[in-house]
Amino acid sequence: MKNLNACLASLNLGLPDDVRRLKEAGYYTEAIACIDTYLAEDWTKTQNQPVQPAGPLPENPTPRGVDAMRDALLAQREILRRLPLDYTVPEAQALEMLQSLVRDFTPEEFRALDKAGAMDWRFVEGEKRYIRSFAETLLATHPELAARQIDPPQQHPSWERYEPEHEHMVRTGAVSADITLETSIGMSDEAFAAALAAAKQQGRSTVHVRVWLPLPAACPAQSNITLDSFTEPPTHIAPEDAAQRTAYWEADLAENRPFGAVYSYRTTARYADPLHMQADPVQPDFDTQEELPHLEFTPYLRALAAQLTQGITDPVQKAKRIYDYVTLNTHYHYQPPYFVQENITDGCAHNRRGDCGIMASTFIVLCRLAGIPAQWQSGLVVRREMVGCHDWAAFYIAPQGWMYADCSAGASMARAGNEKMRLHYFGNLDTGRMVANRALCAPFDPPMCSFRADPCDNQVGEVEADGVGLYGEQLQWSQTLRRYETL
Repeated sequence: MKNLNACLASLNLGLPDDVRRLKEAGYYTEAIACIDTYLAEDWTKTQNQPVQPAGPLPENPTPRGVDAMRDALLAQREILRRLPLDYTVPEAQALEMLQSLVRDFTPEEFRALDKAGAMDWRFVEGEKRYIRSFAETLLATHPELAARQIDPPQQHPSWERYEPEHEHMVRTGAVSADITLETSIGMSDEAFAAALAAAKQQGRSTVHVRVWLPLPAACPAQSNITLDSFTEPPTHIAPEDAAQRTAYWEADLAENRPFGAVYSYRTTARYADPLHMQADPVQPDFDTQEELPHLEFTPYLRALAAQLTQGITDPVQKAKRIYDYVTLNTHYHYQPPYFVQENITDGCAHNRRGDCGIMASTFIVLCRLAGIPAQWQSGLVVRREMVGCHDWAAFYIAPQGWMYADCSAGASMARAGNEKMRLHYFGNLDTGRMVANRALCAPFDPPMCSFRADPCDNQVGEVEADGVGLYGEQLQWSQTLRRYETL
């Protein structure tokens, strides 16, 4: 079976002009039909034919087209299918939503925010539609609007909460915590009902599901990992050193149910002070390569990396200049799913906005362009009052080795005016982490061959129903903190 997620490596090939124009204009249904025509074309029948053939033509070397372009079209087709699922709010409804959330919100304010690019939108089949999370983004990034909320949510402490940890790390070298989490992933009841109905039309009484749930991976910051219990025994558990570690279930369901785990681990944040270290004269060259589609060395990223590091020879100072660029210039902005974005790093550099994963990957690609090894890390941010998804980066400077860069935490501290904590996240993390992933776009063990909801990352899990990967509101997940004990 073809692994469709491998098609995403060809996203950067571009599109035929007719498909590209339809996509840019938001005519997704027509664009999909156009792609289907390309995929169905037999080049042997449409190749150039002489008016008066002197004999048979040679065998067509690409009878169904170029394989890489077919992969790009398959991936783009799925993007086009998903985009209308993410951009769902018409303009009039968007204004009404904000007026229901923000006291005395006016149409003039809406137009000003729209003109400033504060709200993500696309044309969908001829209508301007905003992303589902546009209001959440505005309230998270515009304090003047948040202060006027009619029903404000409970405010969670910022990354400044870890300042005492920072002081402890400076004094003692490290701080640890023992954490127990309960997590689960499954289908929504609506998605399961639809899948079961389709199965019954085919004469089956069950839905065949495949489920992947993130688990803590072995890494320098994580030890004493125990898998305490499962909702049912997994079919397979990936090894602790898997690039994206998961528990895997395969089952035939007549009734919907989630798949879950309870696990414990020790997280250790060790103090590093990269700005006061002496780098070796010769640095390694691993993890400095291009990785398509998102770690692409585009012309703009090449120019940006060259300008940021011009005249600098010290790799630490190069990494610091890149960290400064990302944390001081990138505005935090909730993003469309990574699946529907062709190149998250080049887009971030051009638009100067992104979320934690986009900031992390932009730091990584710029470091690699500067000859500094850099890697992805992600999983969960764990706080006593909440558990959520989070991404960050690691970079390597000999003789110190691997250190961390949490650019979104650093950008948050820049906005708060806390330079000490902004610098903390250049080299260091905190104990509020669960590391499940140590590579971007890594395959699962066993592999998922249908399109994943998120082919880049795996923070909450993935579900496949009768061979089709689920997406968006078709999925339901949960993360609950059982224990957080600082040592």
